[in-house]
Amino acid sequence: MNYYHHFTANEREKILLGIHSNLSIRSIAKALYRSPSSVSRELRRNQPVYSAVDAQVAYGLRRKKSKRKLILKNNELRTLIVDLITRLNWSPEQISNRLKHESNQFSISYNTIYRAIYSNNLGIKLKNHGSRGIARKLRHHGKTRHSASHIETRGKIKISNSIHDRPEVANNRCRIGDWEADTVIGKPGHSAIVTLVDRRSRYLLTAKVPKKTSIKVIPMMIQLLSKLPNNRILTITTDRGKEFAKHAMLTDTLNVPIYFPDAHAPWQRGTNENTNGLIREYLPKRTDIDNYSQSDIQEFASILNNRPQKVLGWKTPYELFYNKVLHLI
Repeated sequence: MNYYHHFTANEREKILLGIHSNLSIRSIAKALYRSPSSVSRELRRNQPVYSAVDAQVAYGLRRKKSKRKLILKNNELRTLIVDLITRLNWSPEQISNRLKHESNQFSISYNTIYRAIYSNNLGIKLKNHGSRGIARKLRHHGKTRHSASHIETRGKIKISNSIHDRPEVANNRCRIGDWEADTVIGKPGHSAIVTLVDRRSRYLLTAKVPKKTSIKVIPMMIQLLSKLPNNRILTITTDRGKEFAKHAMLTDTLNVPIYFPDAHAPWQRGTNENTNGLIREYLPKRTDIDNYSQSDIQEFASILNNRPQKVLGWKTPYELFYNKVLHLI
């Protein structure tokens, strides 16, 4: 390991003081914890009369000259790289290796090209504030690149219980009161629908919220479930969306455990996913839900709750949930 480091301005002042005190080079070096040869070279570099200030200035100039010149300061090379990326959609790696293959006069690593793109857009002024410039021409369209060890945290919420910890009686649909929850969105940024489906009976509770946010969704879930007896609210399994980030409110208010499925495993909430698909018959994707009232939403739910289902032995969700027999025909 190389422990060498350059003289500092303070050390140069001490060298000057040692010279004026008629100390030997060895004595000066010992006081600085330096080798005598290092002090000797420092004095030779700054002959004939040593000045700490002039020596520091000269050092700065030498350091500046010693640095490698930025290869992309070469206009010919930079123009070539910009053309290959923007016109032919070559990647920086393709450019770098092709230059080597052709034994071109220029040699540049693809990492250098990437750094230049992300630091100053290869020296080309951006058209507007916030634009990504040449990065948009890359194969990944300028999306943020991460290392292999990067763990995505955006959009993630802290979960309380895994679906694998859910009671077997809930998993097996042996009782009423185990709910699956999700939201159905229409036009992005507008109103959404909260959906709660009982796993055993497929009974649906739903309502409209002005925004798909946790501060709107969770209170609405509490409002919907609070109308039911306690023995009809035993567990809730929600999606991992950020609209359920405040799920602790549900547990605190209703004294009900919340379970979360594995990431990217919608089949673990299959009852709710299937019901949302039925709702889409009335509210297709990108429908502006702002145009529908709470009464409209409740009417859709009523239709589904009173529709006989094969999986229920041709009973309706309403009949099974409330243990009633309705004469619908």
